[in-house]
Amino acid sequence: MPRESKFDAVKLRTLINEGKSAQQIMDAFGVKKPMIKSYLARLIQLDEKFYKIEGMDGRAVSGSPVFKKTGLHLGATLLKNYGFSEGDEFRFSVPEAGKIVLEKI
Repeated sequence: MPRESKFDAVKLRTLINEGKSAQQIMDAFGVKKPMIKSYLARLIQLDEKFYKIEGMDGRAVSGSPVFKKTGLHLGATLLKNYGFSEGDEFRFSVPEAGKIVLEKI
């Protein structure tokens, strides 16, 4: 029995028009970059219009941040995919157990 596709043209079009990055769109659909590329191609074919997603050309983020002896490492690619730039300063808070929030200052 084939798996059901998560493709949703309206949702993808909305996310692209809102300027969401590739990483944010992957998170919204719960799929990896190759599937987003496939969805993008389908949307372009449906609308007969070209769409560009910021971050599709860059490396995909491999894995999730992990807490180790040396601390929590958030890779540059991960941060860039969420709209942060080199040199940005952050404030962090812990609103509840198990959740960390980073805010750009």
